[in-house]
Amino acid sequence: MTTSPTLTRRLLVSAVAGIALLAAAGCQRKEAPTGETVADTPQAATAPAPARTPVADEVPAGVLRAYVWQCADGQTLVMRNLLREKAIAIDFHDGTRRLDQTVSASGARYANSVMVFWTKGSAATLERQGAPAVRCEERRADSLREDARVRGVVYRALGNEPGWILEVGPASKLSWTTNYGADRYDFEQAQATTAPDGAIVYAAQKDAVSIKASIKAERCVDDGDVEYDHVVTVESGGQTYRGCGTRLNPR
Repeated sequence: MTTSPTLTRRLLVSAVAGIALLAAAGCQRKEAPTGETVADTPQAATAPAPARTPVADEVPAGVLRAYVWQCADGQTLVMRNLLREKAIAIDFHDGTRRLDQTVSASGARYANSVMVFWTKGSAATLERQGAPAVRCEERRADSLREDARVRGVVYRALGNEPGWILEVGPASKLSWTTNYGADRYDFEQAQATTAPDGAIVYAAQKDAVSIKASIKAERCVDDGDVEYDHVVTVESGGQTYRGCGTRLNPR
């Protein structure tokens, strides 16, 4: 059968068009993934950032690890902050009690099934089941000393002109705060020796600051007639400071 030129041209055009359509379909199948959304395409799982582990030594600014309260009924209470647990532990003459923090409109309120301890500034109220509420006042100097004990400080000393505080420990750490709290120096590796008179001498240096502290077991009375069990002498910056201290923890 003879095919006319016109029919031949029509068949050729149809074939070319069919090839073009197949090619376009193939291109669309290959390019389809580039148009997929994040939801449609499996992604490598992203590991969440590791949670930060709280450091045991961290406390909010202005908060102590321990407080000492003098109550109107004559009892003295030592309260320790259990910060990670949002609770406190109070030492009574008949044992230690744990109280959990509860909702409070003001101050900090802690409670268990038989008592409530509510603090606001330097005042607190103790409510025990079956007994009248008792008012308590913080003994700041004792609180600072008890806080240092909980932190592992071995010796704590203080003096005047200008006001200064020396803390030894934990381990070989030494902290020197002077000028009424304006200047603080922390030394990580204090060296300890024993002097001929039995005093323990700590020496440390950091950058251009050096310090030597002599701590001797001997009765010492400060300017406020408070009695301590150690005499402390500190030499730093060409100055000599004398004050009183006490031992808080055994080595």
